[in-house]
Amino acid sequence: MSLVSTLGKVAMGVIVARGVGKMIGGRSNAGSGGSGGLGGLLGGLLGGKSDSSGSTGGLTDMIGGLAGKDGSGGLGGLLDSLRQGQEEDKPGFGGLFNEALQGNEPNTVSEDDEARAEILLRAMINAAKSDGELDENEKQKITEHLGDVSQEEAEFVQRELQAPLDLEGFIESVPRGMEEEVYLVSLLAIDLDSKEEAVYLDELAQGLRISHEVSNQIHEKLGAPLLYA
Repeated sequence: MSLVSTLGKVAMGVIVARGVGKMIGGRSNAGSGGSGGLGGLLGGLLGGKSDSSGSTGGLTDMIGGLAGKDGSGGLGGLLDSLRQGQEEDKPGFGGLFNEALQGNEPNTVSEDDEARAEILLRAMINAAKSDGELDENEKQKITEHLGDVSQEEAEFVQRELQAPLDLEGFIESVPRGMEEEVYLVSLLAIDLDSKEEAVYLDELAQGLRISHEVSNQIHEKLGAPLLYA
């Protein structure tokens, strides 16, 4: 197993824990009546397809949309598009992540991939805590998606879930070039329907030196309400 695989499982666990019904329906309580948050993301990645009840076809369709067609594009493609200073001869993380989202074990995972996955894992779990409401039920929904991971990986996730939120310390640990990726996966784990979540994203953006313009661009990519007018 690998942290890339664990990242995919935690991503799906966070999505389910934050309210899969709302996400599948493509609805959000955030903003001024428009779609946003994960609902907007899923609607965009799934091509806006829905039946008369507003459902996109359940968790299987949702996973397929996040991973993109044939494992390309999707959420992994978005991550790669935000990679600052990424060398053209070093592709692959986005595709590995898309594989992990589909429950597959990625092949040929490098040490750099593992380090990148660790940062993104911490970013997603921290963001899920940002409204102060990551209760034991939500933690269980996240961990029950881990499945067959190593004891070390399971302990890593449990440790991050139980640890108090330390945004300043986390920001200091983010390597240069990963700022926008970290912001994107943080937004992925947030409904953005509370003041606490908006404040968290604003402080994260400031700490990572992400401008209002770039923040808004990332929100637009995910179909999420904008933080800044």
